[in-house]
Formats: sequence, structure tokens, C-alpha cells
Amino acid sequence: MVFGLNTFDIIGVLIVILLIVAIPILIRNRILSGVNKATLELEGMVDKSENILVELSKEKGNPPEDPKESIQDFMEFFIVPPVNLDPNGIVTKIDKILDMGEERFKFMASEMAPEADEEWKSNIIMTLKAILGISNVTKEVRHNLDLVKKTGNLQILFMLQTSMPLIMRIAKAQFEGIEAFSQGKPIGDGLGCLVVGMIMASDHPEELVEQDGVVISRKDFHDRKLIMARSIGPGARTGKIGKIISSLIDDESIKRIITVDAAAKLEGETTGAIAEGIGVVIGGPGVDKWIIEEKMVQEDLQFEAVIVKMSPEEAISPMKKEILDAAIKAIPLVEKTILRSPPGSKVLLVGVGNSCGLPNVIWNPSTIEFKKEDVKEVKR
Repeated sequence: MVFGLNTFDIIGVLIVILLIVAIPILIRNRILSGVNKATLELEGMVDKSENILVELSKEKGNPPEDPKESIQDFMEFFIVPPVNLDPNGIVTKIDKILDMGEERFKFMASEMAPEADEEWKSNIIMTLKAILGISNVTKEVRHNLDLVKKTGNLQILFMLQTSMPLIMRIAKAQFEGIEAFSQGKPIGDGLGCLVVGMIMASDHPEELVEQDGVVISRKDFHDRKLIMARSIGPGARTGKIGKIISSLIDDESIKRIITVDAAAKLEGETTGAIAEGIGVVIGGPGVDKWIIEEKMVQEDLQFEAVIVKMSPEEAISPMKKEILDAAIKAIPLVEKTILRSPPGSKVLLVGVGNSCGLPNVIWNPSTIEFKKEDVKEVKR
């Protein structure tokens, strides 16, 4: 006996001590293994995305040399935001930086696919932006994973583990979006363009005017002068909506604006639910929204909004049938909103979103390609 303990007691104490030491190590290794597996999956998505873009560039643009190396080099591209210590004028600075970034993307698309037409160059640019987004997320995940391995910091590891399901959910949707951009197919965020594109269809359509990535059309609607604007399709664009709306307000003396867009739904809400409200529904970095809201205050404008709800993942991945059906159902509500204006007035209807796969005027919505749900996924 040792310290009054028999052999079995000593073995029990040793087992408890071993478990106290071993269990945290086993848990840490298991978490590390899971996070490492997810990180490798993310890196695989980046590689596959780059290959998709290489094939797209070769197919549509006939580059003089293999663009793979240029694409990989471009994955280090970054945009530095302006200093915000003094917030006065920061929006105009952001706008200028974003414009310079856009020019860089256009130059890169021309370099990768010099013979591609403007619509496919727009798709290439949007594909490149989406790949850059996944690449940056992957770098951050890899950075934190390697930091955990070097320092043994369990707090970072646990935060990484709890964040990975959401990161993977968004990344997989973004990867599907890359495939949609590369094939010229619509995504969920094209909802606003889809609705306004259908309303643009008319027995006597007026000439379309294109400006700053936005197409503008006009028609009479029950004694109202309806002016419609949305990003140019079928290439992937979002257009300079803020500047165009501001210009139209000045030129046409418009006092009432209706925006149509996709909006994030809460978990438990139904994809395709339609709602209306007051205000400016425009996403992105906020520059367009700021421009319009400044105009709203200066000119005492009325802003109304019609939205179709979807998850963030559905917005950046191929358009589902529920979203296409909701766009068709949203048209009567939009028309009802237009009719709240007095006869003889001018109303500006704006379709916000990404125009990928959506022609400017949509005569037959059944021709719009939507995502075919996997049978196994539906059964789940």
C-alpha cells in the first residue's frame, strides 16, 4: 500500500489524472482536425474558382497567354479605405476609391479576355470579385488556424470553431454564385432588376437609354409618367444607381421614388415573402444610399420600397424558383404603389440588384433560368 491506497485505488487515481490531461488534448486535436478540414475545403473552392475563371477567359476572350498566373497574382489585390478620424466627406472619398478599384477590375478583365464582349467582361469582373471575396475569407481562416497551432490559444480556436459553420455556409453559396456569374445565370440579388425588367415590357416600348451601367425606360401608366431604371443586363452589373437617381430627380423634377430590391430574411421567415415599406433599400458599401438620402432631405422627396425576402446565401447564389415566382407576384404590389401618386405625376421606379443573366426588358419570365433543386436536398 502507498499512502494508505491499495493497488486498485492507485490505478483509479492514475486513470483520472490521465483523463484530466488527455481529454483536453483530444478535444483540441479533434477541433483542430475539423477546422483544418474546413480550411482545406475553402482553399479547394478558391482553386476551383480560379480554374473556372481561367476557362471562362479562354472560352470568351482568347487571351494571348494562359491567364492563370495573372489571376493568382490578382488574388493579392486590395483596396485601402480612407481614414475616418474626421468623418466629414468620407463618403465621397469612398466613392472615389471604389471608382479607382472598378477601373482596375475592368483593366484586369480586358487583360484576361481581350476579345470578350462587354457583357461577358462584366461577368468576368463579377466572377473575379467573388473569387477575391472567398480568397480573403480563406486567408483569414488559415491565418487564425496557423496562429492557434503556433500559440496553442484555445480562445481563438473555440471562436474559429463556432464561426466555421456560418463561414462555410456563406462560402459555399458564394462558390455557387461564382458558377452562376461564369455561366451568365441569374442570382437571387437580381430580384429588383427582374421585377423592373418585367414592368418595362410594354406594347409600345420607348427607346432604352443606357448610362453608367444603368438602363432607363419611360412609359405612361394610368395617367402617370413612369420612369424606370435598373442595371444593364444580361451582364453582371449593379450600376451607379445613386448618381443616376440623383440625376433623374434633377432632370425630371421627380418627387416620388419606389425602389425594389431583395432583402435579408430572418431565420424562420419564408423565402419569397413580399413586403413594402418606407425608405431607400440599396445595399453595398453605402455610397449610393447616402447620395440618395442626401437628395431626399434636400428635395423633400417621398421614398417607398418593395422587397422580397431571402437569406444572404440565397441572394449570392443562383436564383431559386421561389424568388422568380415572388418577383412575378410583386408586380401588382408595385403597380398599386405607383397608383398612390396623383394622376399626371412622375414616378421613378428603380430595380436594385445584380443584373447577371437578366435581359434589360423581360417579356417572358418563364425564359429566366432558375436553380434546379437537388432531390436529396428537397427531401431533407
